[in-house]
Amino acid sequence: MAGRVSPGDKLPFFRYDTPYSAQNRFRDLLAAQAPLILVFMNNFGHPVTRTFAMRYAHTYPGLRSGGFALVVRSRADKLAHSIGPDTLPYPLMCDADGVLYDLLDIPQRSSGLTSYSLEAWQILREARKNGYRPPKDAVLDLPLTLILDADGTVLFSHYGGSLTDVPEDCSAMQALLEDLDLVPEEDAFAPEPQDDSDVAIYAPHGGTPRIPGLDDAGGGEDALDKTGVLRLFEDMQNEG
Repeated sequence: MAGRVSPGDKLPFFRYDTPYSAQNRFRDLLAAQAPLILVFMNNFGHPVTRTFAMRYAHTYPGLRSGGFALVVRSRADKLAHSIGPDTLPYPLMCDADGVLYDLLDIPQRSSGLTSYSLEAWQILREARKNGYRPPKDAVLDLPLTLILDADGTVLFSHYGGSLTDVPEDCSAMQALLEDLDLVPEEDAFAPEPQDDSDVAIYAPHGGTPRIPGLDDAGGGEDALDKTGVLRLFEDMQNEG
């Protein structure tokens, strides 16, 4: 399979690293959490990615049906210095070499003018005030949102037109599942948890952009694959 995916297509099983665990089986995540919402964004150092990563973390209780994982184009061993197993309530899948990005034909843009929404510009402006300096001539991946069933079949696919064209938060993910009739009836009428926390995600002016709490988290670097290569075809269907 290669190229843009649509409902009815099936993703291959693969193994992936997170900053806090290595060689996880994607099939196990699907079996435990389907319907699984999979959101692809840029590297974790980009302010838009960090903003949504923390927004998803703080609103995670709003996703009552199914599961969620965020895919970033970053190296797991690098993030392991700051992201421990209790930092995020969902898997942060690392695909530094863009194996899945290429497989799924996720578009790239070399100009912010064609990839930044108004919200993205606001996030970037705030990050610049607090010390963030984007690399020159950076190529940005546009986002992709997928919903998958337990065997990896695509139930929903949306290629984003801007960096923020993803579910706003986990409550929006829950609403999407309900709209697609992918939740048990009792879950659709459960009360939505409230979370009004307001967390700043950048260091003081002149500092290094970061998410508070991450720099104090545990490592786990020695257990991670230093190459950052996502092993797309090593988890074969007949594996025990």
